[in-house]
Parts: sequence; C-alpha cells; structure tokens
Amino acid sequence: MFLLRRASPRLVSRPVVRAMSSSSQSSSAVRFEYSAGEDEEQLGRNATALTTQGGGKWKVTNDNRGLERTFRFKTFKATWEFMNTVAAECKVQKHHPEWTNVFDKTHIRWTTHKPLGLSSKDVTMARFCDEAGTRHGELPNVPEDDGCGCGDFQP
Repeated sequence: MFLLRRASPRLVSRPVVRAMSSSSQSSSAVRFEYSAGEDEEQLGRNATALTTQGGGKWKVTNDNRGLERTFRFKTFKATWEFMNTVAAECKVQKHHPEWTNVFDKTHIRWTTHKPLGLSSKDVTMARFCDEAGTRHGELPNVPEDDGCGCGDFQP
C-alpha cells in the first residue's frame, strides 16, 4: 500500500500592511494582506477608497485578504443580468469571485488565491461591480444580515 502525501502550500509570512483611510476621523485603519508582487502602497489606497471607511460600500474580509459586499436589486431578473455582466468581465480579466445569489441579492467576495491575498485584480473587479450595480439598478442600503444567507458564504 502506498500513501500519497499532499504537499502543503508554502505560506510566506509577511507583515500586515495598514492602509489608512484619508476620510477617517478615527485612528482605525483598514488592514489588508496583499498578494505577492503588488504595489502595496498604491493598492492599499485604491482598496481603502472602496471600503466603508473610505466612503465606499465594500468591507474587508475577516482574513484581511479580500473585499466583499452584497448587492440588492428590485427583481431576480435584474440580479441575474448584473451577475451575467460581472461574469462576462471575469472572463475578460481572467479573475473570478466567490459569490452567492438568493433571489434579489448577490454577495460577492474578491480575493486572490494564488498568490494568496488582495490583488489589484480584486480591486479592479470590485470597482467594476460597483459600476455594473449602478447600471443594473442596484437598490440602496442592503441590510447587513437580513436572513437571506448571502453574506454567510464560507469558501
């Protein structure tokens, strides 16, 4: 009998970089863990601008390696059309989200798996999602936990 051992991935320990929100009045910082090879200073500024602390609607994932948010639309059809628009851009950018959909809501998480962390592609696609949401009639003020299960996705 042969036992095959799966090689464990090498994780490079890197310090967590703090990107301060320029619009934040408090001392709280937006924290990210970046993918290797990224311009962390520029990426931090761009990502922070998308977060709620930077005036946007995205939240930093619990592991600090991505951005996530829920989009809500008036109908399932509008939600599906939004998802189709995002899916088409994913093909162009060769970058895909972790997402869930329940009726009129879609929860999207952008993170990079290889190399692990937040990347410029995540920020580009989060910005694209914001624009696509506006084009497809996103409704304002999605409740944080409305029981839809959209934000409970665990990869």
